[in-house]
Amino acid sequence: MDKLNKSSDFIKTLNGINASNTPIWLMRQAGRYLPEYRKIRKEAGSFLNLCMNPKLSAEVTLQPLKRFDLDAAIIFSDILTIPMACNRDLKFIENEGPSLKPIKKESEIFELQLKNNNVLEPVYECLNMVKSQLNPDKGLIGFAGGPLTIAAYMIEGKGSNTFSKCVSFFNNYEKTFIKLLKKLEIFITNHLIKQIEAGADAVQIFESHAKIAVDNNKFREFCIEPNNNIVKNIKQKYPYIPIIGFPRNADSLYPEYINDVNIDCLSLDQNTNINKLIDNLIINKERNICFQGNLDPEILLHGGNNLVNSTNNILEKFSSVNHIFNLGHGVIKETPVKNIDLLIKTIREWKK
Repeated sequence: MDKLNKSSDFIKTLNGINASNTPIWLMRQAGRYLPEYRKIRKEAGSFLNLCMNPKLSAEVTLQPLKRFDLDAAIIFSDILTIPMACNRDLKFIENEGPSLKPIKKESEIFELQLKNNNVLEPVYECLNMVKSQLNPDKGLIGFAGGPLTIAAYMIEGKGSNTFSKCVSFFNNYEKTFIKLLKKLEIFITNHLIKQIEAGADAVQIFESHAKIAVDNNKFREFCIEPNNNIVKNIKQKYPYIPIIGFPRNADSLYPEYINDVNIDCLSLDQNTNINKLIDNLIINKERNICFQGNLDPEILLHGGNNLVNSTNNILEKFSSVNHIFNLGHGVIKETPVKNIDLLIKTIREWKK
């Protein structure tokens, strides 16, 4: 505990300590809705160039904290840097999203390995730079995608609403798919540990496509077990570092995730029924679990009285537990900057 940033409301809340204010940070808080981001993005030439340029990515990471009263910075990177490091020809196509060389054969999984130990070094350099410039009362978050989410992109070769190729692959080759998840567990664990060693105060696992497992009755095998293995391995080395889990759209299986994955904080999507979750969840008091979320990004996009009322409603519903304010997913690129100001003002003015 002596290594924790004790002055940070964000870190205090993650560790079950009552903070003076409800902390707030936002997924995709550094992004296209900010004019200063768009300027740096143009200078970098491509999204991937920006991610892998420590100086520019550090600048982008800090931009939201220079403009807004946020409690934490999240390192500017992408969950698909791990497939990139595995030689899967990652590209980001304008107005389309990520593109990778898809895995089509079992042999590609058996042969899968990182190109070299230094390929993700720019991410750690960026963390070092941000840490040296960040105010001590602000937290610094590192992150990685969860094994299922990364595997889904690697097999599909791009984003998808259904990830049908991934579903077909694990239905035909489940043992080999589990082997892919096991390999990714190792890569993700090492990546997160190196982020901690570079200065991250906390880390988040983005299992953004957990619904694939939910819909196919594979939540335990594809989400809970791989995520818990990552958490367990990190905790063995850095027990004092808080870990946030985000199995997006896990719905009724969120309680199972909390009970069986030793996270410190559960991040919730906007579709979660908060009252039902808190009322029905038997929380292990010794763990003192924290919750994060879950404002709908569309509400933030449109702003106004609905944003104020929705924010106050969420704060009230979470008032009996440790809570970090966030969105149910990332900031939408068309979101007006004034709406972020209104959101933060509403949170700062709210009293239990």
